[in-house]
Amino acid sequence: MVRRVWLVALLFVLSTTGLAQVKVYRFSKAFIASHYTQGNPIGVLAASGSSPAKKVHSISCGGNDGELHIGVSGNAVDNQGVAISGPADGSEQFGIVAEPPNVPANVKAAADSLRGKPIQFAGYFRVWNEGHDVGPEAPSNPHHVLEVHPVWGFSGEGINIPPRGSRVFPMTGYAGYGASKFRPLLTGLLQQKWLKVAEDNDGFVFVQLLKADNFYQLPIIPRQITQIPRGVVAIVDVFSDEGHQNLIFRNLRLVTAQSSRASQQLQVGSPTFMLGFFSVNLATAMRAAAGHQGPQNAVFAPGALEFFAFGRPLEHAVASSSCNADVEPDE
Repeated sequence: MVRRVWLVALLFVLSTTGLAQVKVYRFSKAFIASHYTQGNPIGVLAASGSSPAKKVHSISCGGNDGELHIGVSGNAVDNQGVAISGPADGSEQFGIVAEPPNVPANVKAAADSLRGKPIQFAGYFRVWNEGHDVGPEAPSNPHHVLEVHPVWGFSGEGINIPPRGSRVFPMTGYAGYGASKFRPLLTGLLQQKWLKVAEDNDGFVFVQLLKADNFYQLPIIPRQITQIPRGVVAIVDVFSDEGHQNLIFRNLRLVTAQSSRASQQLQVGSPTFMLGFFSVNLATAMRAAAGHQGPQNAVFAPGALEFFAFGRPLEHAVASSSCNADVEPDE
């Protein structure tokens, strides 16, 4: 009964936002505590089995991002019998998808050889709603909003692809979305305050997510750069133009893998561009949600927004997923 009341209140909150594409999901506090060491979104996911897709994505733009989807069912990850993630009402247990980028033939073969066997993925825990929470699903792509993406190392029986950040780099021939896509997302975050969080007494954190696109190309200026275990964090200002004049978002937390191309390209005070995608840091969301019980007390948590960077983009940004058209104009 308590959960049903929570859901009714939740639906009321969403109906008053005017954001039809905002949904709320719940995440296990136990999973967050055991996988985000000191808030670090780079970690290891161990599973009793996985299901690689038959093919690696092609490369152009949109969903053609050169990655391999490796599905992990929710019950394949030991979380003491508690669902890791799913809809706010607990009606479904979501899976997780691990996605190594820029997959060569030997890595694809290694993933295939571990199908259905114990496996460990090393990479970035990404939380985002790309629309994979509903609709058709497959073992390689279960309903999910939580991914290990990118994966830059994995291991299992007779297989060891050691974690190397150098495996994280922009896909040759790939174009991310430009300002016409990321500007309304970032300005809308501040104006409409859609990223809100809350908690309950049953061990879950609730996070509002806006359904949005995948890869973007951001004009940025790093203001601070620090090292974290297995990665690098930069605090950056985001602009909507190639000249880095139109500031639209301050102090975005940008994360990348240690020894990645992006980590070598970031310099404090130096304007640049980064190809990557947005995510919500669940550890930051859990801290912000502390003491805010139920949706009626949900709190705006913009600090939980992150951007994972692959490196300086190799192509001009696009305005849509029709990859042969509408290159993003300068703004």
